[in-house]
Amino acid sequence: MLDWDTISPQTLRELNKEFPDSRIAEMYNVSVGKVRYKRKKFGIALKAGIWDNLRSQDSATMQPFNDFARNALLENQNIDALAKAITQYAFRSGVVEDMHSDGKLSDADMKALNIFFSNRVAGILAKAFAGEWLQILLLFDFYKTLSAGWDRVEPDVKEFDMLFERYFKNRDSS
Repeated sequence: MLDWDTISPQTLRELNKEFPDSRIAEMYNVSVGKVRYKRKKFGIALKAGIWDNLRSQDSATMQPFNDFARNALLENQNIDALAKAITQYAFRSGVVEDMHSDGKLSDADMKALNIFFSNRVAGILAKAFAGEWLQILLLFDFYKTLSAGWDRVEPDVKEFDMLFERYFKNRDSS
C-alpha cells in the first residue's frame, strides 16, 4: 500500500494531472477530504490538473466529456441546427462571405447557396444518425471520383482549438 503521510508535492501534482481526488484517495486508502487538504497545503490547484487533462483531450478525464458531447449531438432533433452550424463554419464564414461582401454574390445567391449547402449537410447527418452507412459510402465513392483532381485537404482545426481553450479559460477564471 502507498504511504499517504510521506507523499511528496511532486507526486501529488503528477497524480492530480491524471486522476480525480476520489481516485487518489482510493489509491492511498484515505478520505477525499485528506486528499483535498494535502493538495491545498501543497498549493496544487485542482483546476490546473483538470485543465491539463482536458487540453490533452486524450486522457481518461476527457472521455466522459466526449461521451456526453457525442450523445448530446447525435439526436435527430439536432440535425437542423448542426447542418446550419456546419454550413456557417465550413462554407459561409470565409471565402464565400468575402465574395458576398465584395458584391460577387447577391443576397439571393447567398440565401440559395446557404439553403442548398445546409440541406446537403442535413442529408448526410440524417443518414449517419439513422445508421445508413452503406448509403453514405456509396455517396462517398461517387463523389470521391469527381473530386479526385482536387488539391489534398489540410484539416483546419484552429477554430476548434481556439474555442475549446477560450471556453475552459473563461470557466477557469469565473
